[in-house]
Amino acid sequence: MGKEETFDSFYRTTRQGLLHQTLALTGDVTAAQGAVRDAYVGAWHHWRKVSRLEDPQDWVRPRAWQLAQHRHTAKLWHRSRGLSEEHRSVLDGLAKLPAAQRRTLLLVQLAGLPLPQAARELGATLEVLEQNLQSATANLAAHLDIASPAIRSRLDSLADAVQDAALPRPSIIRRAGRKRRQAHTLVGVAAATLVAVGSGAFAYAPDPGPASDLHLVGPGNDTSPTSNEPDLPTAANLLDQDQIRRLGLHQQWHVLRTNNNTSGDGINSVCQQQRFADPDGLSALVRTFEADGKPRRSAVQTVEISRSEAKAEAGYRNTVDWFAGCQVSRLQLLNAYRVGHIGDEASVLMVRVWDRPVTTYSVAVARVGTVTTSTVAKTVGGRPAPPAQIAQSLADAVAMLCARSGADDCAKQPSYREVPPPPSGRDQGILAVADLPPVGQIDRPWVATDPVAVRRNPSATTCDRADFAKAGATRTVARTYLIPQAKLPARFGLSETYGKFGSPAQAARFLTRVRASFARCEDRDLATDVTSAHSERDPSSGSDLSTWDLETEVSTHEKVRFRVGFVRVADKVAQLTFAPAPRDDLSSTHFHDLVVRAGDRLRELG
Repeated sequence: MGKEETFDSFYRTTRQGLLHQTLALTGDVTAAQGAVRDAYVGAWHHWRKVSRLEDPQDWVRPRAWQLAQHRHTAKLWHRSRGLSEEHRSVLDGLAKLPAAQRRTLLLVQLAGLPLPQAARELGATLEVLEQNLQSATANLAAHLDIASPAIRSRLDSLADAVQDAALPRPSIIRRAGRKRRQAHTLVGVAAATLVAVGSGAFAYAPDPGPASDLHLVGPGNDTSPTSNEPDLPTAANLLDQDQIRRLGLHQQWHVLRTNNNTSGDGINSVCQQQRFADPDGLSALVRTFEADGKPRRSAVQTVEISRSEAKAEAGYRNTVDWFAGCQVSRLQLLNAYRVGHIGDEASVLMVRVWDRPVTTYSVAVARVGTVTTSTVAKTVGGRPAPPAQIAQSLADAVAMLCARSGADDCAKQPSYREVPPPPSGRDQGILAVADLPPVGQIDRPWVATDPVAVRRNPSATTCDRADFAKAGATRTVARTYLIPQAKLPARFGLSETYGKFGSPAQAARFLTRVRASFARCEDRDLATDVTSAHSERDPSSGSDLSTWDLETEVSTHEKVRFRVGFVRVADKVAQLTFAPAPRDDLSSTHFHDLVVRAGDRLRELG
């Protein structure tokens, strides 16, 4: 069989499935059609290479998905007459998933990729991929109100939505591919001539270690240097083994390697979701460090150069969001700091994985113009560097990049202060999975349902009888948190409900009534004991909170325990109710801190 026949057969047998996938990814039939067409045109352009792959779909699919996501706009399916209500509901549910979760679910469920291969294609670790798959499955099942095993059939049903969507004949695809090859050949000859005459040869040696003359290779498609590119940073502008010592002052550090992060899976630290925070950037550099002695310490610095400040701002937010919304098992976001006098924006996050030995990560991120730098330091079985040293290390990194960024005096003596954590993603005002502390010895991750508007309060207990809507809340939202793969009692779990009232005074009256209800609870319900109670007010932050531990006798041999907390911030009140298992519980301190964090999340609502 000739190469034309081989390509035509491949195109005919795979195009409809790929169109199905790109519709599920974007909800945009037009964008899906154009992306699939252009991906196959590119495949014919490179058919000599693509045809040698074990499965040429592994070349076509990522390109079709990327093109489709770049081209689609809003929820076009709401205006499409060709879609059934069932199709719209499925697309709505998929659109509500974070991008990483949606891509993971579709790669595994629709494209049928094994988990290790899906992880490689998405540039994620297997652990991150499994957690994204679990979360996506739970969230989509909750949105569609179906059991998780039924998700596959709902996704398969979307094939009907593109059954009549037209795609070009194979001969048209091949003709377009030939024209593209001819155009690229002419442009390549001209560009090569200009580069040879204007700048001489350009070479890159992989993994050169700490050499100072490492040139950058862009993560996007345009990797050729041109006269229009800015004066890009080199390895000489990264932190060295002396500067990194701030992250472990009494230990000797070493530079392990320096590269442009274009080989391997590109994942260099926990929580990182993809190879580059700005996939369309001009270039990137990554340097890794390791310290001698104990505690075990290591660090990785990443520098990315974007094509515009807007792109760099998005890359900065992506980096912060990776850690603010991280769903690694038993990982918790501890603290956040805003760092001043460093570049255009800078922050530090502290996260901890509670598996033994306990591992703490400091995540320091800064942006200067179009340049973003981050340093993730890892400390195993010991104390991390103090915030002052972390902030100063970030200032050192920015100072090294300052001149190259085009800015003046962009790294002074840094200042820092603790602030509420950054938003964890699309669900503002409510706890994220990364906010939740570990429970006992459970080694499985928390999973959260999508927050939903409610009338009845699912977090209410017989002691508080809290009815947000009846008390005048104009908006009431609830969410539940479970650990689905752990062997736990059916009643185990955490729920949160928050309500927004008409004024701070109305919210304060609601909390006063809740406290009075708890004070009368033991007299009203003889089977319930209020074993501890705690209240505090912080005028500086404007928060007002109370927590209680309840124990209710449901039979002569069984008691049920709850930890309940309320927190008010201005005109908003949140309630947390935790039902522990006999051997798996949160400490009073951890639960109190979680109620404080719920107040921090309320501030996101403005």
